[in-house]
Amino acid sequence: MKFVVVFLVLALLAIPACFPDFGTGTFTERSRTYSPDSTKFLLNYAYEQGAWDGGRSYFIAILKITDSVESTASQYKFFSYDVDDVYWQGSDTVIVAEKFTEFISRGKSQFKDSIFPMNGTIVKVVHKDPIDTSYERKVFYRETSPSQKYDLIVYRYVKPGNGYYFLNISVIHRNDSIPKYGNFYVSRFDFDCFNDIRWMKGDTLDIKVSEPCFYSFEDYLVKNRRDTGIKYKVQVNDTIRGNITY
Repeated sequence: MKFVVVFLVLALLAIPACFPDFGTGTFTERSRTYSPDSTKFLLNYAYEQGAWDGGRSYFIAILKITDSVESTASQYKFFSYDVDDVYWQGSDTVIVAEKFTEFISRGKSQFKDSIFPMNGTIVKVVHKDPIDTSYERKVFYRETSPSQKYDLIVYRYVKPGNGYYFLNISVIHRNDSIPKYGNFYVSRFDFDCFNDIRWMKGDTLDIKVSEPCFYSFEDYLVKNRRDTGIKYKVQVNDTIRGNITY
C-alpha cells in the first residue's frame, strides 16, 4: 500500500500543464464558458479512472465548437490543481492564472512559456497574488529555537467569509520580519501536509505530517529556502492535532 501511495504522490507532482490522455475512464462534462464570439469554449470536466485524486480528476480544456468534445479535450487541457483561474480575454485569448501557491513554493513557473498557442487560441499565463489588503495575517504558533537564533512561525491569512486559508510556515532569524508567504512551506494542491511542527534540541524542527506527504516530503518544501541548513526530523502522524490549525 505504501508503494502505491508513493507512486501516486510523485506522479501528481510530476504532472505538467498539458499531458496525454489517461486511457479508459468515465468522462463527465461539468460546465462550458463560451468565448465572446461563441466560436470556442472552455470546458470544465471530470475524468474518473479509479486511481487519481480518489478516482476523479478535474480539467479545463480549450475547444472549438467544431471539436469532438471527448476525443479532443485531452489534447488541450489543464489540470485543475495547476491553475487558480482560466478565463477569456476577447475571443482569441485565454488567460491562465497559474496556481499562485504552487508558483511561490516552486520558485518558478511550471509553464515553459508565458505566452503560447493552443488549439487556435493564444494562452497567456499570469500570476495573481490572492492576498490583498482585505486579508489579515493570523499567527497560530511562534517559537524561538533552543539556541535563540531562529524563530519558527506558523500562520495563515484570514478574512470573513473565506473558508480556506492556505498554510504558511517560515523560519527566520530571531526578530526579523515575517515574510508574506512561508519561506519553509506553503500549502499546495489545496491541502496541508503538516499536522504539527516545533523545535527540538539542536535547533532541529520536529515535524509530524500526513502519510501521503511523508514519502515525498522534500517536494513540498519551498525550493528557494534562505536557511537551507535548518535540520528537521519528519514523522508520520495522521492522528495528532498539533499546532496546525484553521
